[in-house]
Amino acid sequence: MPPPHNGVYLIEKISNLLSEWGIEKKLFTITLANASSNDTFVNLLKSQLSNEGVLRSNGDYFHVRCCAHVLNLIVQDGLKAIDEGIVNIRESVKYVKGSQVKKQKFMECVKFVHLNPKKGLRQDVPTRWNATYLMIESVIFYHRAFFRLALSDYNFIHCASDEEWGKIEKIFRFLEVFFEATCIFSGNKYPTTNLYFPSISMVERTLKEEMKSSDGFMRQMACQMYEKFSKYWSD
Repeated sequence: MPPPHNGVYLIEKISNLLSEWGIEKKLFTITLANASSNDTFVNLLKSQLSNEGVLRSNGDYFHVRCCAHVLNLIVQDGLKAIDEGIVNIRESVKYVKGSQVKKQKFMECVKFVHLNPKKGLRQDVPTRWNATYLMIESVIFYHRAFFRLALSDYNFIHCASDEEWGKIEKIFRFLEVFFEATCIFSGNKYPTTNLYFPSISMVERTLKEEMKSSDGFMRQMACQMYEKFSKYWSD
């Protein structure tokens, strides 16, 4: 849809589509990402449907927020705990992929430490945490090669410290359940409604368990993430 994407323009466009499709009196719920314009749109649409006497269940279940987007917000809060480490591994991947000469030098390091060169490095999209997760996975696999690169290439200055590697590996293991839930919610060849509750329950249980961790770093991160979780799913 062409801009503007404000709430008033959205209500006009969506209302016309609902009428065109003949479902303006059959709408029970709508799923949207978390944006202020979407909130404005939903409130306007609820008022419109209420005035027409076709708002189901008083609108209690009308606005369902996108689960994958909420999970993204929760995990992004957690990743702030290792901002510097994430920047270093992101820059490390960019460095290696920056030229054929650098790629070749890195492959020599991979061979030196006896790792599989075919797995490959993944570059992330900073706004999509699951892409960052896959980048972390690939970098952890090659971390010994990066250590070797740091010793042999004085231009490579972004190798994560031992402390950062430790935190990154802990978070990677912890985030596995979030990644699996995101993959489930992002499916487009099967219904996902029936998978919502068990997936979110597993996420909540994982957060609560980590909030009791003896590791202060992980405990603090889990508490911060649970605060965001409760903002959307406390009920």
